[in-house]
Amino acid sequence: MFLDRDGTIIIDKGINLNPNKIIFIEGLFQLLKAAKKRSFKIIVVTNQTIVSKGLKTYREMKILNDIILKKINTKLGISVFDRVYFCPFHPNANINRYKFDSYFRKPQPGMLFKAQKKFNLDLKKSFMVGDRISDIVAGNLAGCITIMIKGKYNKSKLIESSLKINKETIQPNYRVNKLEDIIPIMDDLI
Repeated sequence: MFLDRDGTIIIDKGINLNPNKIIFIEGLFQLLKAAKKRSFKIIVVTNQTIVSKGLKTYREMKILNDIILKKINTKLGISVFDRVYFCPFHPNANINRYKFDSYFRKPQPGMLFKAQKKFNLDLKKSFMVGDRISDIVAGNLAGCITIMIKGKYNKSKLIESSLKINKETIQPNYRVNKLEDIIPIMDDLI
């Protein structure tokens, strides 16, 4: 199961994300427990343009991700995530080393294919869960089952990319109001 971070795991606070003020999305812990019980690999795939804009360093973003994971692991009493992939690149970056349209930046499916190779995943039996069209496009292009969680960015335009997409690619297989609504979908498809 692939999960986006901001808007899917935690409430999206934009650039002012304070590790002490992280709020987890309702139903996250139930979903993670159910996925672990069913032996799912759980992988975070997240764009972090904040790094390319120079608002946080790569190291600061890695530390923030580690804090988020530790809070989740502590709450559930188990190690939940198999991997976190984050893409700091953006075609309009302020920092030159991050300034390009990376294959690993959603809506491109690069992070999902990287995880597939690392964990020998069957992407047709994998879920991509996110709150933005870019999450859905990346999942669809990788051949995953796509699930859009209701959120404030559902209707936002596709983030800038050189990728050419068609109408079908932006459509999720499922739309859910809350994360725990994914559990019956998991049961139906495994």
